[in-house]
Amino acid sequence: MSQTSRPERPISGPALLRTMQAFVLFVSGVLGGSVGVSLWASVAPGLGVAAGTTAYDILNTLAQFVGFAAPVVLFIAAAGDRELLSWKLPDRRGAAVALGAAAVLYVLQIVLLTAFSLIDVSPSQNPATDPAGREAAYFLLMIPVSVFVVGPAEELLVRGGIQGLLKRAWGPWPAILGASALFGSLHYIGSGSGAIAYVVFSFLLGSLLGYLYERTGNLVVPMVAHGVYNAVIYAIQYVTFG
Repeated sequence: MSQTSRPERPISGPALLRTMQAFVLFVSGVLGGSVGVSLWASVAPGLGVAAGTTAYDILNTLAQFVGFAAPVVLFIAAAGDRELLSWKLPDRRGAAVALGAAAVLYVLQIVLLTAFSLIDVSPSQNPATDPAGREAAYFLLMIPVSVFVVGPAEELLVRGGIQGLLKRAWGPWPAILGASALFGSLHYIGSGSGAIAYVVFSFLLGSLLGYLYERTGNLVVPMVAHGVYNAVIYAIQYVTFG
């Protein structure tokens, strides 16, 4: 992984090959997440961690997102393509941009939910934020998990790997929109108009994160923005729990 800003790279290599690599990464990420969940389910009973408990759910999330991000690391190691990702610790300005973007994401969420309500559509709820059957401790623990695992893992795969490959094939904006469309498809939850609304909602938020990566050339910035945005949602759930 390069620790310097990503160099401007012209569209190179067969576009179809790059596109197929991006799609394979996407499918591999989905499968990797499923494998992580399955492995944890098989190991948990032996460790005395019962399904449905807070400990089980938190560790299940960790296993899922480690598996989700693993294909990017494996791809870079196998291909020796260290230039695919561009990251570095952000300076004060970069940190401010990331936190500001998290605030913008939350405001955009409110705007989109309001817009959907005007047409009498309610986006599906992500099961991870559903309070049914949860303990308050779950939402509290998901705050650091969101910042340090979930946000970074999703950005590593979607923005770093998939968007990076699509950019080489088609250029910045097709890459942003293509990666965000795949990101949105991950959020098809439930059925009917609610599921479609959640896909659109996720696509728009993902597009903002994709633009943030393209604009800053630093994957850590959307990682922080995404993680903090999720953390705010869990913090609100914790404060209002019960």
